[in-house]
Amino acid sequence: MDHVASLLLGLGNGGVYAALALALVITYRASGVVNFATGAIALYVAYTYAGLRRGELLIPVPGLPKTMDVGAELGFAPAVAISLIVGAALGALLYALVFRPLRDAPPLAKAVASLGVLVVLQGVLAIRQGTNPVSVTAIFPTDRWELGSVAVLADRFFLAMTVVGLAVVLAAALRYTRFGLVTRAAAESQTGAFVSGVSPDRVALVNWMLSAVIAGLAGILIAPVSPLTPVTYTLFVVPAAYSVLDDAVTWNDERRKRGIGIVAALGDLKARLRPTNGRLPA
Repeated sequence: MDHVASLLLGLGNGGVYAALALALVITYRASGVVNFATGAIALYVAYTYAGLRRGELLIPVPGLPKTMDVGAELGFAPAVAISLIVGAALGALLYALVFRPLRDAPPLAKAVASLGVLVVLQGVLAIRQGTNPVSVTAIFPTDRWELGSVAVLADRFFLAMTVVGLAVVLAAALRYTRFGLVTRAAAESQTGAFVSGVSPDRVALVNWMLSAVIAGLAGILIAPVSPLTPVTYTLFVVPAAYSVLDDAVTWNDERRKRGIGIVAALGDLKARLRPTNGRLPA
């Protein structure tokens, strides 16, 4: 019974890590990038969502006002829609400015570039929004279910089920739609994609936008469970990154070791920061 209780208590963690792993796998499959900035993207979209619920639009550009008044507090649906559009635009911007120029670079160089993006996004948000935790209105019911001696938090359960549903839809789309076929073809061979009339750059751009949307959705869903703080959210990507490193079958052993070393270093940093900067959702 203790194992069941531990499993149910881990629904919140598992849902977040699974959603970020989906986003990581998409960018890796499309452009060969292990995007360690995925957590920072989720954080940015979550901050945008939190601001819109208060009637403010986050402006991350230094020198400009921190926020812009949108006239009224937005409801859940419009705030999510606008936030995900912002996330898609951020994904497109990152690909166009950072990762498209690196499309022929070694995988490790791309991973290091993503670490640079992580640091920049985290620093900008810390400067513009501060480091105090930001609370967000609950999205899912916050009931507590009692199953014998085991307690289950309803919001964690619904969070996990939402991510499972998203994974099923995404897997079906990548397997049975033309877009999924094109994505897999471009991942296998860019030359073959060109010959078939498919632009690998365009495919990668769309996948980066999709990845940012998924990461942003994960950030929005977890925001009511774990208050927004720049450090904690960016490190949510550490457990999720192992899913991509395990999938990186094209890496040779040395590159794999270096990649795992980066993740291990981030994991150590996460362990050091966790006691003073909040905790992962239980």
